[in-house]
Amino acid sequence: MKKSVIGVSAVVLIGLAAAGVYGQLSQTEKVTTKEFSHRNLEIISPAVTMLLEKAGKFEKPEVAVVVTPRSVGGKPTTSKPPTAIIEKIPGVGGIKKIVTPRVEIKSKSKVEKIVEDTSLLGKIDKQLKTIDIHVLEAKEKLVVGADISQIQQRILSHELTYEELVGIYLNRIKKYDLNGPKLNAITEINADVLAEARKLDATKAYGNMALYGMPVLLKDNIGTEKLPTSAGSVALRNWVIGTDAPLVKALKTNGALILGKTNMSEWANYMSEGIPNGYSGKQGQVKNPYLDIDPFGSSTGSAVAAASDFAAITIGTETNGSIIAPSAIQSVVGFKPSLGTVSNALIIPLSSHFDTPGPITKSVKDAYFTTEAITNLKMNTKLSTVALKGRRVGLMFDEDYSDSSIQRKIVADLKAAGAIIVREVGFREEEETLFAFSDVLRDDFKRDLNQFLKGNKAPYQDLAAIIAFNETDKARNMKYGQSNLLESQNSHVSESVTNEAAKRLIEESARNLNQVFQAKKLDAIITINSDNIFTVPIAGFPELTIPAGYNEGGSPVGATFIGLNKSDANLLAMGYAYEQQSKNRRSPKWDTK
Repeated sequence: MKKSVIGVSAVVLIGLAAAGVYGQLSQTEKVTTKEFSHRNLEIISPAVTMLLEKAGKFEKPEVAVVVTPRSVGGKPTTSKPPTAIIEKIPGVGGIKKIVTPRVEIKSKSKVEKIVEDTSLLGKIDKQLKTIDIHVLEAKEKLVVGADISQIQQRILSHELTYEELVGIYLNRIKKYDLNGPKLNAITEINADVLAEARKLDATKAYGNMALYGMPVLLKDNIGTEKLPTSAGSVALRNWVIGTDAPLVKALKTNGALILGKTNMSEWANYMSEGIPNGYSGKQGQVKNPYLDIDPFGSSTGSAVAAASDFAAITIGTETNGSIIAPSAIQSVVGFKPSLGTVSNALIIPLSSHFDTPGPITKSVKDAYFTTEAITNLKMNTKLSTVALKGRRVGLMFDEDYSDSSIQRKIVADLKAAGAIIVREVGFREEEETLFAFSDVLRDDFKRDLNQFLKGNKAPYQDLAAIIAFNETDKARNMKYGQSNLLESQNSHVSESVTNEAAKRLIEESARNLNQVFQAKKLDAIITINSDNIFTVPIAGFPELTIPAGYNEGGSPVGATFIGLNKSDANLLAMGYAYEQQSKNRRSPKWDTK
């Protein structure tokens, strides 16, 4: 279906709208009158819906514009059923005027304001109008590249406020995500985040909370009370679950501010075999902020947002490589905690057996503070620059036979930090493991997703309905196909068989890794980026990638640390010692002043 931009002359509400409904509106979308009729009954009817009547000529006469308020938890925003009187508009092909005796708005400027305020740019601009942009621009240098501790110190010393911090991030998103390089990393913005920051400035109740007042961006598969959660899909682009995931509740309990959501590889990179990393039907393609190269996924937007200083903290999720790979190629710190350390409840699933949320940040210290917050546990090991002293670190690369100075610098930095280097370390990664893992994902996805959608009253109740929706507009909803969705839908393996297969995979992978650690008496293992560590997330062991430099072409490279299961604090401590010795990270060139 071809989309066109159409002028707006008046607006009429479908349904009995309550006072203040304009603040609930979500976004503008274009649909045919036939599709509008169908969707009004089956999808939009639980919510109050607006039809914007157009003036002038249409590129396609049957195109209408619908602005939809978001339902909460699948429940209607009004308890009364939709009612309308339908009248044909002369001369407009098939479009009918929908009139309610209760509400009619004739102001063109008011209508345009309503539409503008529901877009990403509208939500940003509306908030930025309440703060001095010149002040934000002048203080931006206090935030770019700074870690949480540095930001908090600048706030304590009255160089900065939480309001200004949020404003700086909003302004940067406007300048660099929606304009400039147009990185396309952000899908949603909290329309109230600046007001929330002002409250924190007024109360100053931070105590010992490291995350107090820190703006956080969440991957768009993490459930929230007020923002849509879509997993990058068109079908769920407006769906508000209505409840915060435990991860989000923990962030808020620790004083963090939810700034918005980040773009991601659709369905956690499980839409189809041919879909590019970082592409979603909802938002399009995320760009790497350093070079025109693959940004990897599926937590692409979170990694790009962290690298670009769009928030103090971002959160991603990983099933296999989806935190580590994009973090390494975006030159940020990515931490995938031990499986089960952080709750994956109310996160749109790929596989309940392997899904793990974790922080993506600019520093190991920030990842440490964030992990401590989202697990609600005190770390039993503190960060220290001597944490690598006497530790045995195994290398999964051979710097002596490499033409890369990066590998040699990694080894030199490890030695300088006191580590004992152990060479010729590797894991068995057999093809059978890959096939078995793929089978578990296929079988888990449909079962887990169906339970999640139905249990949370989504507008589409199962994978079959999602697939059918995608077919209604292939170019828009499934640009690169949906082969993986179809394969999962056609799977009929029983839950008990899948559970047994997953259990066997986890145990075999863990046994393999434990043998390597024990045979070499290792405290950690290091590889480049996410090379040759496919079995690590299957085993559920923690992983931490840290910027290690940039190759001759300027592409970021990460040094990825692997630790024993549940050794998260120790791994972060060793990573911190390496980071403080190496200090490799630099901002993207377009952001250097």
